[in-house]
Amino acid sequence: MPPLEDGEEILHTARKHWFILVGPVVFLCFLGIFPGLFLFVPHVLPAELLAVWNSTIPLEGSYTFSVLFLWTLELLILWIALFLFWTDYYLDVWFVTNQRIIAIEQEGMFNRVVSTFRLDMIQDASVNVPGMLATFFRFGTVSVSTASSGAFKFSGAANPIRLKEKIMEEHHRVQTEKQEVWVKSEQI
Repeated sequence: MPPLEDGEEILHTARKHWFILVGPVVFLCFLGIFPGLFLFVPHVLPAELLAVWNSTIPLEGSYTFSVLFLWTLELLILWIALFLFWTDYYLDVWFVTNQRIIAIEQEGMFNRVVSTFRLDMIQDASVNVPGMLATFFRFGTVSVSTASSGAFKFSGAANPIRLKEKIMEEHHRVQTEKQEVWVKSEQI
């Protein structure tokens, strides 16, 4: 939960789309299963490759245990890599509150960047949905431009158009409230 100011409440929480995690997970699964094909399903390999493999590395006795040990070590490393991918995926989040936007970006295991910007400082918000898969699964990049610090980007956001609409809706609400305060102060 991000630190909130007095009277501030979270209106919308935006996370990355699940499809962003699919690519690394499939790749890590392939890397984990592929060595097992050589050990446990040798009949799916071409006979020439199997003959070269058996003449180079005889899988008998201690060699089998060595290969199994190395494969187990590889699976452990891949499991850690999967955990790192999932941590980065899960801990990247944007909170739209009634006063500001809080952008939390996890970079590695022990580095977290928390950026905040007020809704009344927003100049523009845009959405980039790159390609057919992103359009079909509804994910993309939301960019919010502010006057002071350039643009903030949230790549891989789930339902980016809804996120942009929510940000702009709250921006217009804050701008209207700000104008009402100016009009009331001029009448006094």
